[in-house]
Amino acid sequence: MRFYFLICLLLVASLNAVAQILEAQEPLITDRPGQGTDAPYVLTPGEVQVEMGFLYQDDSNLDQTVILYPNTLVRIGVLERLELRASATLFQQGPRDETYVSPVTLGAKIDVSENRGLIPKSAVIINFTLPREGPEEVLNLAAQPEIRLLMNHGITSNFSITTNLSAAWINVEDVVTFPLHSYAASFDLGVTEYITTFAEFYGFWSRSDTSHLFNFGGTILLLPDLQLDLSGGLGLTKNAPNYFVSAGFSVRF
Repeated sequence: MRFYFLICLLLVASLNAVAQILEAQEPLITDRPGQGTDAPYVLTPGEVQVEMGFLYQDDSNLDQTVILYPNTLVRIGVLERLELRASATLFQQGPRDETYVSPVTLGAKIDVSENRGLIPKSAVIINFTLPREGPEEVLNLAAQPEIRLLMNHGITSNFSITTNLSAAWINVEDVVTFPLHSYAASFDLGVTEYITTFAEFYGFWSRSDTSHLFNFGGTILLLPDLQLDLSGGLGLTKNAPNYFVSAGFSVRF
C-alpha cells in the first residue's frame, strides 16, 4: 500500500513539474495542422522549429490518390520580427506510383502588428518556389512568388479566429503570369492548456478553377517543445478533393 502511495505521489509531482516548465516557456505556436491557415507569429531569434506531417488525399476529379510523407517546413528565428522558412514535400500520386520530391520553397515571415482592439495580430509571408527541371510532376520552369497576409483576431482568452489571404503566380509556358488566389478562416478553441481544436474553411480560385474545402482537427502539447496534431477534411465543391486525413508533429529546438 505504501509503495502505491509513493508512486502516486511521484506521478503528481512529475505532472506539477511539467506544468511549471510549460508555463515558464514561450507557447509553442505552429503553422500546422491547418491546410490553408498559417499563424501570424514569428519565432524568437535563435529558435529553430521543424513541422512535419503525413497527408492522404482522395481526388476523383483527377482520378488519383495523393500521398504526402512527409510535408516538411523548417522555420528559423532570425530577428525579433523576422523568421526564415524552407519547405518541401515527398509525395506520390498513388500508392504504387513513383515517389517525387517537390520543388523547394524558400521564404520569410514578417511580424506586422499586435492584437489591440480592432487591430488584429498580423504578419506577412513572402515565398518563392524555386525552379526545377525534371518530370512533369515536379517541373517548375521559373521561380513562383507568393505573398500571404496572416491575421489573428482574439475573441476570448481561449477562442480566436485566424484568417489568411494570398496570391501566387503560377508558370504558364515559362512565364509567371497565372495568378492563383486563396483564402482561409480557422476557428480555434483552446480546450485545456495542452489541447486545442479547430475548424477551418479554405479555398482557391483562379481564371480556370475554383475549389472550397473544410478541415477540422486538433493538437496536443506533449512536451514544452513537442506537439502532435491530427486533422481531416472534405471538399465542399465538385472540383475539390473528396476527402483527406493528416497527422503530424512539430518540434522546437
